[in-house]
Amino acid sequence: MSRALLAAVVSIFLSPLFAAGEWDHSAAFSLKKDSWQKIQIREGGRIHNLKFLWTLYKNGALVMHVNYEKRTFQPILYTKYGLDTFKIGLFAKAADASKKQMERPYALIVFKAFDEKKKRAYLDLKIKDYGMSEIFYTEGKK
Repeated sequence: MSRALLAAVVSIFLSPLFAAGEWDHSAAFSLKKDSWQKIQIREGGRIHNLKFLWTLYKNGALVMHVNYEKRTFQPILYTKYGLDTFKIGLFAKAADASKKQMERPYALIVFKAFDEKKKRAYLDLKIKDYGMSEIFYTEGKK
């Protein structure tokens, strides 16, 4: 009985995090090694650029290079929950944002799987921006 209760409690608290309506923008990508994925985020009159690629997959670890607004990150992601996500803070929240929207807009890059035969990484991009931006996706090499 206690396992069922624990599972119910955990699902109640975690389900809002993964609900389809939670994210303002969501996309899935399949990337080859050293292939850039570029995303342009238009917020008001400003354009923000996010791009990422992966360079190495070894022992279940995916080494990535992420660039947002000339800031560079090199996360190492695994498919295991808690180690599969990289969070990037985006632009500042609107000055007139309600108290309900306490968090600034952000993006999550989630490592879903790796296909050994095709040598492709499968990633999800989830963006929570409270309806403040438009997103445009492009793919190509740097």
